[in-house]
Amino acid sequence: MARFTKDLRQEIVREFATRHNGQFDPALFLDEVREKGAEHPAYEWFDWDDARAAHEFRLNQAREFARDLRVSFTVENVSRDRPVTVRRVEMPMVMSPVDQRTKGGGYVVTQPERPTHQREFCRQAASDLRAWLKRYDAAIHYAAVPSAMIEAAAIKLEKVAAESAEGQEVQAGEAWQGRAG
Repeated sequence: MARFTKDLRQEIVREFATRHNGQFDPALFLDEVREKGAEHPAYEWFDWDDARAAHEFRLNQAREFARDLRVSFTVENVSRDRPVTVRRVEMPMVMSPVDQRTKGGGYVVTQPERPTHQREFCRQAASDLRAWLKRYDAAIHYAAVPSAMIEAAAIKLEKVAAESAEGQEVQAGEAWQGRAG
């Protein structure tokens, strides 16, 4: 899909929305592309093999089935100069580690007591925060909200994610005592 640059896709969507009162209706767009066939500039973007498309749709349904499930566990914050605090925390029940994706693997059931899972979760959180900042940059600017704190959180999450497997799970003054429950 290299030929479908962001600029080309923007042009196609803008043209479609202009003809439809400023709205982009995906179902109407798909109907138009199918009707025009290879003459439509977006035709090659879509997989018109119904069996393969149905399989991809079901894979997406399987992902949706597990998407918002969470595992909760207890975090004990231990510090020499503060009392011990205990709180409940949640993580996704399943994650798709970046390393697994590059090797063709899928999802793993999250085990909060495993440092590698905590670091992967931090890596994905940093990536998601950056994507969120990029997506909503104009709104953040419009509302005059400083984004420095969110960027600082992303940097700290990346630092935690980059720690070696031998290091502490969290070096930010918290001892993570993961107990799934």
